[in-house]
Amino acid sequence: MRARVLMLGLALAAAGMSVMVGASPAWANDPNGQYGWTSAQASGGTLTVEAGHTYWTPPADSSWTSGAQSTPPSGKPNPNQPYGCTYGAGGASATAALGIGGPEPGQWVFPDCRGPGVIDPMPPFWVTGAVPAAATVQVDPVVVAEQAAKQLGLSSPTIEMAPPDGSAQLVGLASWLWIDPGQWRALSASASAGPVTTTATASPTKVVWAMGDGASVTCDGPGTPYSPADPGATTDCSYTWPEPGSFSVTATIFWSVTWSAVGASGGGSLGVQAGPPARVPVTVTESQAVNTPASGSD
Repeated sequence: MRARVLMLGLALAAAGMSVMVGASPAWANDPNGQYGWTSAQASGGTLTVEAGHTYWTPPADSSWTSGAQSTPPSGKPNPNQPYGCTYGAGGASATAALGIGGPEPGQWVFPDCRGPGVIDPMPPFWVTGAVPAAATVQVDPVVVAEQAAKQLGLSSPTIEMAPPDGSAQLVGLASWLWIDPGQWRALSASASAGPVTTTATASPTKVVWAMGDGASVTCDGPGTPYSPADPGATTDCSYTWPEPGSFSVTATIFWSVTWSAVGASGGGSLGVQAGPPARVPVTVTESQAVNTPASGSD
């Protein structure tokens, strides 16, 4: 219908009908002129662009606002009381065809309303002082996801060893390494910006142990806690010290971080991130045994 209204306006201009301020009424059944005169004017409001078309939103205190209501006025249908109106801005092409309809800068606006009780087509009117609506910021969901990832609260691991840290480790004897099993769990956090909400999820993938002597151990899990009650147990996370000394052992959990979004398309991986490390001092000693012959032996 907007196209038909605009084409009607262009046809009127081509026929030489006056549409300037002070023109005679084009629709005689609207003697008040708001909807029946092409010389009707409005001021203020905002202009927005949707799907390539520019629309005018009247100011809240404007009589044009009542025409934009979605429900019809109460009582008997009145052709001077349209409802469900949208207002399409004609832009420079309409001004070129219809002429200037009032103070400048301004432009023709074409109502598109529904009935019953609606003049069809509705005549255009001249609008001045309309301002562009604030542009909607296109939020990059990846940026929001990165903000969510910063709120994950990755913590440093709690280091456990056997022999326990604080006790001397022995050269040539495997030291069991593990972290608190309760820390081996996924973490999530969310962040929002405008209509976009993202959730970042971090899943632990490995623990890297720096043994302080230049060596490192990578364990694919938290490690196996040592239990003196199970002397036959084994572990896949251990280190055998080659020489004595004092060292600083560091353990770092690495997390695989993924993200998803609501309010925008996207999702995927943010890569692997290292959490804060934990450190403990370790003393490594060498235990030596002296063999003595049994009494009476040669």
